Amino acid sequence: MQTKKDHIKALAKAVVTRLEQDQAIVLNPRTRQIVYQDLFLKLENMIMTDEDIRGKVIAQLGLKAEELGETGYTENDQYRAAKSVLMAKHGENAVAGMYYQMPVKTVAQQIGHFLMKHPQVEDVFPADDELEKSIVAFLKRFAPDQLH
Repeated sequence: MQTKKDHIKALAKAVVTRLEQDQAIVLNPRTRQIVYQDLFLKLENMIMTDEDIRGKVIAQLGLKAEELGETGYTENDQYRAAKSVLMAKHGENAVAGMYYQMPVKTVAQQIGHFLMKHPQVEDVFPADDELEKSIVAFLKRFAPDQLH
């Protein structure tokens, strides 16, 4: 499964929709799309797509091209090795195919803070820790491969 920008957009929409259905937040229906888009822009910096990972791996290989050229390994082997090193670094924050660049709890805290400060969110009902727990649980259940 490849993580794409569309998956991050779907995640942003799903988080807001779930919280709204659970009556944890109140939004004006006319401005709901603005909240979705703004949360996507925030999450976009917290979640790596497969394209982001590929770009980072290629950049790392480019910096070490001269050293790696002398090893005798194929470019494909070098790419796989560099990718596995990068994934090992971020692997502990990978959940259901989403590559978070920080712990899921931190992402949930930032989403909660975002919702409390966003001008289009009219009200947030749960306490900070309850909202965070709810968002963490949702992030762990979200499966982009089940989107259709």
